[in-house]
Amino acid sequence: MVHRNLFRFTVAVVALVAVVGTGGVQAQTRLDFAVFHPERSFWTVTLKWWMDEVEKATQGRVKVVPHYAGSLVSMNDTMKSVREGAVPMGVVAMGAISGQMPAVSYIEAIGGMPDRPDTFVQAQVALRPVLEPQFHGQGVEYLWSQGSGPLVVLCRDRHLNTREDWKGRKVRTAGRWQVEQIRALGASPVAMDPGEMYIALQNRTLDCALANNVLALGLKLHEVAPKITVLRAPVNLTAYIINSAAFAKLAPQDRSATIRLGVEAERRSAIYLVQASNEAADQMKAQRADITTLTDADFAAFRAGIRTAFPKMDAESGPAGKQVADVLRAYW
Repeated sequence: MVHRNLFRFTVAVVALVAVVGTGGVQAQTRLDFAVFHPERSFWTVTLKWWMDEVEKATQGRVKVVPHYAGSLVSMNDTMKSVREGAVPMGVVAMGAISGQMPAVSYIEAIGGMPDRPDTFVQAQVALRPVLEPQFHGQGVEYLWSQGSGPLVVLCRDRHLNTREDWKGRKVRTAGRWQVEQIRALGASPVAMDPGEMYIALQNRTLDCALANNVLALGLKLHEVAPKITVLRAPVNLTAYIINSAAFAKLAPQDRSATIRLGVEAERRSAIYLVQASNEAADQMKAQRADITTLTDADFAAFRAGIRTAFPKMDAESGPAGKQVADVLRAYW
């Protein structure tokens, strides 16, 4: 009798553990997260806020575990890895996926998104219902996105204020459509890893480099390219995505929380990135960088030049791209 009662007790305990472990409030979904940038990046501030808030809002049921600096998978392989489920979540830059999703070309390109933080967020909100089904068609879900802050061009010996200033300059770019746009300005685009820019500017392999203030300060580009022009046009949105099957396994309220907090993260990020950019610019100025901003007239001429690439995007991006373009044209 004692042995029989002990057996029944053991079975009951095992059953209780199974219930709690699979469906109880303590069950947790761990989502390994491929992040191409290092932890000490200006993108990480808002990203960490979002991850922490998701864990709180889901009462610990969803835990996002970041793997920084491409330690899990490279940026160029992230979309494929998340789509196939090899990695549950990842960060993708539009420049890295525009070959697979031509519709996002407009938000890879210079000046596709608006420049001011408030209108930038408005554009993100307006794009969401367009981007969600497009990413879903790739087997992933679009959660939220961050910009890169104001775009600048750093040069060794001159500011690039006018269209004439760009002619013949060797300029480091990133992404197919940036190449098209810089070529349209009369410059020679050069593809190059960010870590190589300092030496290339120093030894005159490059005349100039496209960057943002935070990246420029971090790589000390202003030491070898002190002539900095603020172009008043952002570039290359980054998006946070999750495998569709993995997302579907989350409880409905947890899926809702990740999206709701992503919308709030976009608002926070837009404000923070401008602040971080301004602080980086101040530090470079203190170290003798010469920073100027395009006038309205020079910006209009610059924008007219880079927009010549947009008809090519129209031709290649199809109906899905037209949806993106229709949203963004309200801000052009």
